[in-house]
Amino acid sequence: MASKLIKKVCLLGDSSVGKTSLVRKYVYDSFDDKYIATIGTKTVKKELEVEYFGKELNLTLMIWDILGQKEYRKVQSMSFQGTSGALVVCDLTRSETLQSLKDYWVPELRKVAGNIPMIFLANKCDLVGQEDFDITELSDYASEFGGYYMPTSAKTGENVENAFLTLGKSLVGGKDDASVTVKKKEAKLSPGEVLDNIFGHFVEHYGQETDFAMAVIRKQCNTIGLDIKNPSKGQIVKLIDRLGEVEKDTLSPGQISKNKVDRRNFLLRM
Repeated sequence: MASKLIKKVCLLGDSSVGKTSLVRKYVYDSFDDKYIATIGTKTVKKELEVEYFGKELNLTLMIWDILGQKEYRKVQSMSFQGTSGALVVCDLTRSETLQSLKDYWVPELRKVAGNIPMIFLANKCDLVGQEDFDITELSDYASEFGGYYMPTSAKTGENVENAFLTLGKSLVGGKDDASVTVKKKEAKLSPGEVLDNIFGHFVEHYGQETDFAMAVIRKQCNTIGLDIKNPSKGQIVKLIDRLGEVEKDTLSPGQISKNKVDRRNFLLRM
């Protein structure tokens, strides 16, 4: 009988680089080129067989598709906790998404998760002739971390399964070197950063697992039509009230009232 192992992995990178499409292609073998903004995180699981020193291992990947808006630093930081490995994704047709990996995504991940295995992906390689940078740039960057790199296409499936399988193999017998750095930001907050703080506050106080709490947030955001890329103050106020209603099932009236006040205080810093 094969041994069983469960590992949490994250997909990270800027919005619209194709993270959600990569997951959909790998897990469900389907592709939808309609862009969907992920609210918070989406989680799915996938089982695969990995050989390790001649033994078959049943590896379950808990795949977290991380919100790509950089204003949501708190939610992203919480999502990185406990991560064993990552697929770091850029868009081959947009050079700024590669720069974002260098300036933001990889440093933020490593602050929380430490020196974990990373596979670097240049997605949308099917768009031949539209490349905005040479893939050797990604190769050079990946080599700094001893990581693999590969071009992928969620549309054609090129290297999609290979990317996840390569990450899975690198996780077997690996070690996590986690260290946490907390950054405090006192500057005036953008609407997205206000929303990020509200998301984080709800997750911390709701008393459920992060992925469950984020599913609750997604449902409430969808109900009121909240645009996470450009949330209005009115939408944020509505969300605060709806989250307060949700908490009636688990928290006391006093705690709900306090939570509402705390969350509304973030609005004062817009």
